[in-house]
Amino acid sequence: MSNKPARQFEDELADLEAVVTRIDSGELSLEESITAFERGVALVRSLNQKLDEVDRRVEVLTRGPHGELNISPYQGEGVAAEAINGVPGNAPEDEDDIPS
Repeated sequence: MSNKPARQFEDELADLEAVVTRIDSGELSLEESITAFERGVALVRSLNQKLDEVDRRVEVLTRGPHGELNISPYQGEGVAAEAINGVPGNAPEDEDDIPS
């Protein structure tokens, strides 16, 4: 097991952007491009895993006292519509704001 702390999402995203920029530059050899592509794929997998973990954590945090999932559209700056309205489930419904 490694004692290195987990890399931050933003750090990995910056690395992925750098990999894409290097590949897009056209200055890499075929072997270097393949290596960079493999690194990019590994970064995408790691980033997706982190996003999935965050999604699960948010779902747990938004469950009601009886385990029901309270869904409300994002209102900006971390304030859900139910917090504004004061009643869970009383948020205005707009299907465009709810991810599928």
